[in-house]
Amino acid sequence: MNRTRFRNTVLGIGATAAALALGYFGVQQLGRNNMFTIAAAVGGAGAISYVLQKPAQPKAPSTDPEPQPTPVKTQRRRNKS
Repeated sequence: MNRTRFRNTVLGIGATAAALALGYFGVQQLGRNNMFTIAAAVGGAGAISYVLQKPAQPKAPSTDPEPQPTPVKTQRRRNKS
């Protein structure tokens, strides 16, 4: 694990713990609906940070040609008269 990823992980865990503590103690003063708002904000922030931290993986162009399907020969049946 490189240094940047470790730092982002620690900061993410710390921010999540701080948001949970704020929500827990804040609900006692602000009410239940604000707790749901805080939880939604934390979830949204977590989703955004996950998307932003995902490393971009460029698609390498393939040097192999696409395989051509092999033709299938069919035999005709002759009608017996």
